[in-house]
Amino acid sequence: MGLFGERCVRCNKKRTRRAFEGLPTCDECELQLKAAREETRSCPIDSAHMTKEVLMNVILDRCPTCHGVWLDGGELDIMKNAVSEERDFATGFLMGMVVG
Repeated sequence: MGLFGERCVRCNKKRTRRAFEGLPTCDECELQLKAAREETRSCPIDSAHMTKEVLMNVILDRCPTCHGVWLDGGELDIMKNAVSEERDFATGFLMGMVVG
């Protein structure tokens, strides 16, 4: 792959230097593929079949009936870290604008 990578063969929108199953694939498309392959679970509250959603690079299970969201082990920590990194970036960016 070149310096800037190749265009994702799945969405044909983003450039990526990553490959998934031997094909240039951006992070978002890789997560969508993995989510589609995960086993569908039943909601522990009302037994409805939950849907898969990708948020902050985490695959969530969401109940379409009660709207509950369930995470697998370690996924809450991934989300906390992503929020913390974004907050730190935003704070630094705003401080740079005020000082600059």
